[in-house]
Amino acid sequence: MNCKRTFGLCVMAGLALFVSGRALAARPKPIPIVLDTDIGSDIDDAFALALVLNSPELDLRAVTTVSGDTQARARLAAKMLWVADRRDVPVAAGQLGGKLDIAQTRWADGFSSPALLKTSAVELMKSEIDRAPGVIVLVAIGPLSNIAALLEQHPQEKRKIREIVLMGGSIAHGYYPGSGPTAEYNIAADAKASQAVFAAGIPILMAPLDVTARLQLDETHRRKIFDQHTPMADALHALYLLWGQPTPTLHDPMAVSLLLDPALCTLKPMNIQVTQKGMTLPVAGKAANARVAVETDPARFISFYSARVLR
Repeated sequence: MNCKRTFGLCVMAGLALFVSGRALAARPKPIPIVLDTDIGSDIDDAFALALVLNSPELDLRAVTTVSGDTQARARLAAKMLWVADRRDVPVAAGQLGGKLDIAQTRWADGFSSPALLKTSAVELMKSEIDRAPGVIVLVAIGPLSNIAALLEQHPQEKRKIREIVLMGGSIAHGYYPGSGPTAEYNIAADAKASQAVFAAGIPILMAPLDVTARLQLDETHRRKIFDQHTPMADALHALYLLWGQPTPTLHDPMAVSLLLDPALCTLKPMNIQVTQKGMTLPVAGKAANARVAVETDPARFISFYSARVLR
């Protein structure tokens, strides 16, 4: 009797291990990403980083900062990573463009961390891409200056980048309801860099104003996030207060979300040309260089975002 029982238990244990092994094998590996951000200006970069850190589908390998006082932005990003207990993620600043006062960066005044590297953003990007050629996704939620500099200084890297996912551009709609296409900030702030990135032949997944401009994080959803009083929720609340405006528009989190759930948007292949003034024009009759998000359900997105950050 004992032998039969032991045999049965062994069979059950074996089946359990088999099923568990198959489930693990079926689960996709996290997507390795490098996040390039101008965190500290608008608040949506901080909300985007919080989404990355709360998404097991993403493997954050590094953070780089772009535009203006990149060192202050790097301190801010590094402190958010510290608060989230992700002190393993290196942070590097892009080319310094002037030490202007950026309100949110006051939260990280005087902060230091071994994760803050002296190497440049371009060299950190290159290092991470070379460590895993063909698999790194660059997630760009600021001007494209760092990525263009990477491609100019190390042109061989473009063959090793899996994809660029970016928040930027405007196809049929602008910042305000009923407004037509406009020069969106991330693209227009360095139009020459944007032209170089779109012409590089790297696959691009693009979240323009068409799908981001109506993504308001209303007071009800903000309060649910802030009232968690976790270290990250308290950090977001502190940055929100320093930002000093009422309602965040979650432009940048949509770009991150396209990696997590592409079904949040309708995507269309397009050939996008960037003008000298930073307009992103779809050109008919040419091979697509981007998959562009053109429609979304704002209420569905806000529910998705809140549930992800709250869990």
